[in-house]
Amino acid sequence: MDAAARPDSAGLVLEVSIRIPPATLARLARDDDGQARVQADVQVRGRYGAKKQAASHEFLLEPRDSSRGLGRVIEMRFPAAPGPCRVTVRLTDLLSRRPTLFGGRDAHEKAELAGDFEIPKPQDGRTMSQIQFLWPFPDTTAGAVFERRGRTVLPNPDRLYGLFADRMVAGFSARGRPGDGRPWHWVARVYDAKGGGVAQQDSTMAGGKPFFAETSFDFSSEPAGGYDLEIKLWQEGDSTAMTRRERFSVGWQVDTWLHSAARANDEAHFLFQASTEDDFVRMQPGEQEALLDEFWRMRDPTPDTAYNEALETFRARVRHANAVFTRSGLERGMFTDMGRVYIRYGEPSEILKQVIPAGESTLEQELQQIMMTEDRQPTDVQQKGLGGDMRPYEVWVYEGDIPLPPDADPRAESRGRAKRRLLFLFVDEQGTGLYRLRYSTE
Repeated sequence: MDAAARPDSAGLVLEVSIRIPPATLARLARDDDGQARVQADVQVRGRYGAKKQAASHEFLLEPRDSSRGLGRVIEMRFPAAPGPCRVTVRLTDLLSRRPTLFGGRDAHEKAELAGDFEIPKPQDGRTMSQIQFLWPFPDTTAGAVFERRGRTVLPNPDRLYGLFADRMVAGFSARGRPGDGRPWHWVARVYDAKGGGVAQQDSTMAGGKPFFAETSFDFSSEPAGGYDLEIKLWQEGDSTAMTRRERFSVGWQVDTWLHSAARANDEAHFLFQASTEDDFVRMQPGEQEALLDEFWRMRDPTPDTAYNEALETFRARVRHANAVFTRSGLERGMFTDMGRVYIRYGEPSEILKQVIPAGESTLEQELQQIMMTEDRQPTDVQQKGLGGDMRPYEVWVYEGDIPLPPDADPRAESRGRAKRRLLFLFVDEQGTGLYRLRYSTE
């Protein structure tokens, strides 16, 4: 979702554009004709309690909407005023059915996201829009195209360029004071993540009436990452210019374009420390790609080849964890305690599994054995039952040449691996098949 305010004949209008990417389209419920029905509810509210505006739009989605990796783009407009505002978008899959709290399958699948925007004030009676990023081709298969003063455009809410669109296009508009016919001048500059100039473009427009202009830059030879587009606009003879600056990104991998942001955020949870993970979630797709490229490059055991064994091992472990440890209605496999340990260390050297503990194989007996053999004592396992703890449990043991987990500093590899034995105790506390980690020597 993205939003940009621009002047029109009635004042300011806030245009909210939404893209439903192919990864989301693939998950929508469909009717017998292969069509999906989605409802978009958009709310715009002043950040400090101003009166809210709301609109709802229902539309059909077809398989062809996923062509070129764009998905489907829709746009909704609202009257606007200068100042801060918050935009909330909720999408509802109208053909879906999911279990409700009290049984049945009457509720629809929904998703919601929100963002804060600052609508600039006019400057000396002149009004300049915010920058709106556009697709370089107004592809009607990606949704209805829109008109900007006689030009056909298609918004790019992701602000993403590269693999499927190697030319960045952005539009902006302006309106001068009534009767002021002085020519307009503008200059657009692109800066990389370090603030270095990448490209520049300038032009002149006739004065006397509102106008819409586009700026375009070729990014076919630029690396993945984040960039800033700055546009300065003034009329001939002005001492100061109106300035707008917005962030966009460039990505060259299929994953960056076609896979959902949720998947990237899920994987980042296993790769980065908490502060870096928070930054990652707020990054644009191309910035995420650049960060992940560097992360896996540092861990690639064969950097001279196109195949990165470390990345493929990690992805294979995630797939295995989701396939084996997912408990329907409870937790996704990669986020279960067993799934987390598997993703970090892979297959254990030894697994002791007791589904129906009895005799000398109860959890109580296992805890006593741990206390006799391990330096770290178990303190987070509550005993149950007078006749011995009969809860199911598993013990995973890693011994020998234990690989570093994916989030470890790769430079530690050269210093050797201090741990030669790791032990993890998982307990099925509720009898649901969901095992919780209750002891480890990690």
